[in-house]
Amino acid sequence: MTVDKREVAVIGVNTTIIAISLAALVYVNMKRSYVPLKCKNIPLLNTLFCAMFVWYIGDIYTYQPSVVKASRLTCIVTMSWLRMSLGVYMVVSCHIFRIYQYHCIFRWRVRATGKYLWIPVAVWAVIPLTYGILASALPAQGGGNDYIGGAEPMCVSYKPLYFVAVGFLVLLLVTWMYATLKMHGINVCFDEYRELLVVIGSTVVVVALQVVLRWVPGVGDVGFAYNTMASMTDILIGQVSLFVLIAKPAFHCMYDRDLYLKYFLHTLRREDRETEYELANGGQHMGRVSQSSYESDLLGSATDSTRSMVAKVLIAGHKDDLSFEGLPTYHSSETAPVSPIRLLV
Repeated sequence: MTVDKREVAVIGVNTTIIAISLAALVYVNMKRSYVPLKCKNIPLLNTLFCAMFVWYIGDIYTYQPSVVKASRLTCIVTMSWLRMSLGVYMVVSCHIFRIYQYHCIFRWRVRATGKYLWIPVAVWAVIPLTYGILASALPAQGGGNDYIGGAEPMCVSYKPLYFVAVGFLVLLLVTWMYATLKMHGINVCFDEYRELLVVIGSTVVVVALQVVLRWVPGVGDVGFAYNTMASMTDILIGQVSLFVLIAKPAFHCMYDRDLYLKYFLHTLRREDRETEYELANGGQHMGRVSQSSYESDLLGSATDSTRSMVAKVLIAGHKDDLSFEGLPTYHSSETAPVSPIRLLV
């Protein structure tokens, strides 16, 4: 089997992009005590990246077949389990779970732990497990996965299994869209809803494009052209999913760390969201900080409670001043001042 150098180039580009994402995520984890980053739910971001990575591995076996050695068993593991069950479905589920956490914190006033964590996880695990088991059980002749050898070897999914995969994906996307619409009614601090719209909008457009082009004569049946488009747009979904969430707080952590933190904590006080932040990050519900708290250091330590940190920023003589005079001005629209980061749990 001859290795297609074009496929090697595609893998090189995709690997570089994944490496950039990994570097960004490592930076976020190193700076996890920075409050605006901590509010993004770093464990969930780590889970999202892991799902993106296994999706990327599955894509190599699916779309760059000349570069790897495969068999039918390998095709089942990489195409069905890695790419779909632990990749595509997990990425979508991470975004659904993020919205579910908003609902827990801002509507039910509970953390997503215990039964509030494991019941939805068990429900969402049904689709990935069902698809993976079905793909493993179906024989090639019965419409499952197969490995085609010869001059152009490749892993393939026959129509029955393909349509099952698309059906499950559509079900998850519809659930995600419904949850996103419900998110519109949750009164959080800033722009989470817009971030969710960007992520889900890009995902739906890419998925629709891939499904449609799959059946266009002269496109879906032309191996390299379609495979390159599909693998690179898969990578695009992952990058948008990650960087839309972390770009702004990570940027401010690098370039105006203390000033933006002061602005962020002022905003928590102004929007009266300290309690929700305490709840989201495992802190205890606390009463209003005492007057003496304002005499502490400005920024405090990473272990300080949210209310304590807000109090330290709103120092004596300025604790009621929420005009943000002297702070950077961040606007998300021309009509109302809005911070570029909303409280993400």
